[in-house]
Amino acid sequence: MPSGTAADGRKRQFHSRTHALEALEGIDLNGKTIAITGTTSGIGVDTAKSLVLKGAHVVMLNRNLVESEKQKRAFIEEKPNAQIDIVQCDLNSLASVKKAAATYLEKQWPLHGLILNAGVMGPATKMTSDGFEAHFGINHVAHFILVQALLPVLRSSAPSRLVIVTSALHSHSCVKPNSPMEQKLATLCPKDASKMYLHLYSCSKMCNMLVAFKVHRDEYSNGISTYSVHPGSGVRTDLHRDNGLSKVIGFLSTPITKNASQGAATSVYCVAHPEVKEVSGKYWESCWDDEKNLDKKVARDEELQDGLWKRTEELIAEWERTGKAYGGKAK
Repeated sequence: MPSGTAADGRKRQFHSRTHALEALEGIDLNGKTIAITGTTSGIGVDTAKSLVLKGAHVVMLNRNLVESEKQKRAFIEEKPNAQIDIVQCDLNSLASVKKAAATYLEKQWPLHGLILNAGVMGPATKMTSDGFEAHFGINHVAHFILVQALLPVLRSSAPSRLVIVTSALHSHSCVKPNSPMEQKLATLCPKDASKMYLHLYSCSKMCNMLVAFKVHRDEYSNGISTYSVHPGSGVRTDLHRDNGLSKVIGFLSTPITKNASQGAATSVYCVAHPEVKEVSGKYWESCWDDEKNLDKKVARDEELQDGLWKRTEELIAEWERTGKAYGGKAK
């Protein structure tokens, strides 16, 4: 196990091969409600499962209701008294996301943890149903709507936590720290899918990072701790399901990459472990701060955090007025 002591005195307990349930050993989550996007495959399944088994009331925010019900039955087979609810939430459709948020509010559930786990990389469909570039629209804009809508519930449930699953690829966004603000925002908020998918994915993950750090700045005083989480390079999930070459690479790299449970460990650690309940506003990997690998000049740029937040609000407002993204036609 890697050794290490954090500046706040925490000693490193876990490592890259830690499984999700190992990161929650000895923790009782009865009485806690945690909502998660994308729990029908990959890391999301193991994230939800481990939290359910530790007693949490888990709300699964998923597009596919059939698969969601299947997962719910599987969890209940392992824990008959499991508390699980399903809310339909298609991140490809902002109308669906807004409806999901409204449903959550109507249910009047508390929210002790929100994990924004779902995402796409190199999808076959390049634009969302609303006309946003898919990585930007799904990975960033849709989750942004959930954050804004559910922040009041996180506040009223405090102490609470927000975990946003990002990626080490955030550092390849090609945003230059010294560029004008408009140029930075134009890079992060692409109007089309003409760039390579890895670049678009990296930009969306930097957007996730910027949102996490802004929420930390704005909400830590309100009892909300935020965590930006890299699950691990090459975690074996179906994130690359639309990309044949990536599947081959994933198969060949199996001996040196994490499985889904290991990939979920950092998310559940950050959302539930008592030792980090107030260690907010950091970047994490393998259940440990990974600030050394953070693109600090971009991710810690507070003007850019504020600028992206405002620009995203403007794009959502335009979509609400016209049903279109960037003044163009919805796809």
